[in-house]
Amino acid sequence: MLPEITIKEDYILIEPLEPEFWEVYLSLGKLLKMPEYRYKNVIWNFNEGPLRITYDDLYRIKGLLEENYPENVKLNKKAALVVAGGLHAAMATEYTKIAADFPVEFKVFSDLAAAEKWIVQN
Repeated sequence: MLPEITIKEDYILIEPLEPEFWEVYLSLGKLLKMPEYRYKNVIWNFNEGPLRITYDDLYRIKGLLEENYPENVKLNKKAALVVAGGLHAAMATEYTKIAADFPVEFKVFSDLAAAEKWIVQN
């Protein structure tokens, strides 16, 4: 099942029902086709459910982004990953390292308010 994707004034909010690979993969496919993605930053809110993403999945997610990244995307694009902590935080932090060479700045947060504050900063 796809998560809820909400287009806010300053960003796109994605709230997966469970942090699992196929939900993220399908959500990315939908997100990358949205016209709003070209000019809005993104917050992924993974604060619910058990983690069902493996280390290898992180590379598969990056590969999907590389293969499908749209043209004419704004410069200095940001993506916040909001996680509960523990293994979720470790996997999210590892993804920021894997995707460090990607044209999006990824950052991990433990609460949505802090992520929103960072996302709207220029």
